[in-house]
Amino acid sequence: MAVMKMVALTMIGPQSEMEPVARQMVLTGGFQPLPLDILINDRSLRSKLTTETENPYDELVSKISTIWKVAGEVVPDPQPVTITKDFTLSHARMLVEQTSRRLQVWEQRRRVLVEEEELLRATKLFVEALSGTEFGPRELAEGRFAKTFFGYLSNENFQRLMESGEESPIAINELTVSNGNTWALIITVPGYEESTKKLLEAVYFKEFSLKDIAGQLDGEDPLALVEKRIENHQRAIRGLAKAAKDMLREHRADYELLFSQLYTMQRVYDVCKGRGEVSGMFVLSGWIPADTYAEISKTIAEEAPMTTLMVEETQDISYSGIRIPTKLKNNAFFRSFQDIVAMYSLPSYGEIDPSPIVAISFILFFGFMFGDVGHGIMIFLGSMMLVKRGIMRRSLGQVMKMASISSMFFGLMYGSIFGIEGVIPEIWLNPMHDVNKLLAVSIGLGVFMISLGLLLNMIKQYRAKDFGRLLFDGQGLAGLALYWTLCALGMIYITGSPISEFTADLMWGAIGLLILVMIFRDILARYILRQKGDGESPVLNLFEIMHNLMSFVSNTASFVRLAAFALNHVGLSLAVIMLSEMVRSLPGGIVMKGIILIIGNLVIVCLEGLIVFIQTLRLEYYEFFGKFYKGGGSAFKPVGWKKEGGKFSQANAEDL
Repeated sequence: MAVMKMVALTMIGPQSEMEPVARQMVLTGGFQPLPLDILINDRSLRSKLTTETENPYDELVSKISTIWKVAGEVVPDPQPVTITKDFTLSHARMLVEQTSRRLQVWEQRRRVLVEEEELLRATKLFVEALSGTEFGPRELAEGRFAKTFFGYLSNENFQRLMESGEESPIAINELTVSNGNTWALIITVPGYEESTKKLLEAVYFKEFSLKDIAGQLDGEDPLALVEKRIENHQRAIRGLAKAAKDMLREHRADYELLFSQLYTMQRVYDVCKGRGEVSGMFVLSGWIPADTYAEISKTIAEEAPMTTLMVEETQDISYSGIRIPTKLKNNAFFRSFQDIVAMYSLPSYGEIDPSPIVAISFILFFGFMFGDVGHGIMIFLGSMMLVKRGIMRRSLGQVMKMASISSMFFGLMYGSIFGIEGVIPEIWLNPMHDVNKLLAVSIGLGVFMISLGLLLNMIKQYRAKDFGRLLFDGQGLAGLALYWTLCALGMIYITGSPISEFTADLMWGAIGLLILVMIFRDILARYILRQKGDGESPVLNLFEIMHNLMSFVSNTASFVRLAAFALNHVGLSLAVIMLSEMVRSLPGGIVMKGIILIIGNLVIVCLEGLIVFIQTLRLEYYEFFGKFYKGGGSAFKPVGWKKEGGKFSQANAEDL
C-alpha cells in the first residue's frame, strides 16, 4: 500500500522486432513512453537518432471506418485479436486500399449528393418564402443598391445577430424556423459587404449563393422541378447506403477482423511515438513498474530475442527535467479513497501515500459528525442509485457507501434514527446530553491525527536523510515532544487536575528547552550530526516556531467541529420533528406532517451531508496533510488497449 517503485526501461533492437516489442508493451498495459532526449545524455548518439511521432495507422483506421459510416451503421468496438508478424504496415495499407477503394468513391458521391440536396432544399425554401413578391434570387444577387445574403444559422445565434445588427446598416429578415435553425435574408448597403460577411461568420451563418439558387430554377414550374430533384437525390443516397449495407453484410466478419487488427496496431504505434531509429535499429524508452520487469524481460526474450533491455534505477537518474510518474498500489478498499487524495494532489514519486490513513479517518470523521441510522441508510441507497445511473463516479460512490455505513454505526452508538431518540437505546453516548464527553473525544482525535502527521513527516525526513530536521525541527521529534507537552499542560489546567509545583516547573522548562533546540536547529545539526549545509538564521527559525505554535493550537481546536456538527445534526433533526408536530393539529395535519418529515429529512441528508463531507475534507487536507504532505505528483499513464476518451475495454493479454 504505497507508491510503486518505477524504473526507466530502454529497448534497443532491429527494426523488424520493433512491432513485436511494442505489442508486448500494449499487452502488459504498464508502459509509459518517455522522450529519448531525456534519457540519452550522449549528444553524439542523440544527433544520429531520427524520431517518429506520427502514427501511420491513424489514417488506416479512419479509412476502414467509412464502411460503417456509408452504410449508416455505428462503428463497432474493436475486439482483441492475434497479430501475426506477417501483418506489416505495407500489408495493412494494401488491405485497406482493396477494401475501401469502392467505398471511398461511394462516400465522395454521397457527400456531393448531400451538398446538392441541401442547395435544392434551400432553393425550395427561398422560393416558398418569397412567393408573391417581385423579388427573385437573380434580381437580389445582381442588385446595385443593396447586397443580399441568404442562409441559416442556429436560433441562439440568430438572436445574437439581431442584437449585433441594431448598430449596423443591415436589415435582417426572418423567413422561417426549421429544426432549430432560423433561415434569414440579410440585406446591407454597398461598401459594408465585407463587414457584414465578418459579422455573419462570427455567428456561424451558413450562406447559399443566390446565383447558385437561380441556376436551379428552370422550366415553367421550377418549384416542382426542384422537388423532383430532391426526391432523386434522396433515392440516390439511399441507393448508396443500400449498396454499402449489402457489401458490409456480405463481408462483415472480414471487415470487423481487419478493423480490430488495425486498431491493435494503432495502439502499438502509440507506444512507439517518440521512438528513435539509427542504422536499422530502433530505440524505445519509457517507465514501467519495477515489479513487472521480470515478466516483460521474459516475454521480450521470447518474442524479440535480438532486442536488448537496459534498466535505469530512479535513484541513478540525475538528469534535469525528468519527472518520475506516480503509480499507487492499494487494496480494493483503500483504492476508492485515492481520488480523495488526488483531489488535493497526487503523491509525488517516493512520497508517502496517505490513502489508507485517509480511508479510515474519513469514514470515522463522517460518521462521527453525521451519526444517524436512518440518514445513513438514505445516503447508502442514494449513492447506489446515482452510481447505477452514471451520475456519480464509482469510486466516489464507494466512498459514500463506506461513509454511510459509518453513519449508521455511530447512529447506533448515539441511539439516533431519523433524528428520533429513544427508539433505540444509545450504546456509547447521547450528543445532546454528553457534550463534554463529545468535545473531549473530538479534541483527542485531533491530537492523534496531528501527532500522526508529525510522525509521518519524521519518516519523510528519515527517507531524505535530513536528520537535523527529523530531530530538531518544529515538525520533527522536537516539535512532537513540544506538542505533547503543551497538550498535557492544557489538559491539566482545563480539567483542574492536581499537579506539583516541581512537575509544572519541569514541564515549562522542557518547553523552553525544546523551543531553544528548534531555534538553533541548523547549528545543532551541523555540530552534533556533522550535517552539511548553510542552514537558516535562528531569527527565521524563531518566526517558524511561532507559526508552528499557532498552527498547533488552531489545528487542534479545528477538530472541535467534529462535536459541533454532531450536535448540529441532532439540532436540525429536532427542528424538523418540532415543525412537523406544529402542523399536526391543522386541517390535513397528518398529511402535512408526513410531507414536512420527508422533505426535512431529504434536506438534512443532501445539505448537511454535503457540508459534513466538505468539513471532513478540510480536516484531512489542512489539519492532517499540512504536517507532512506536499503532493504534486504526475500520474502514471501507460499505453494499453483502452484508447483515451474511447469506450473500449481492456484486453486480456493472453487473447491479443
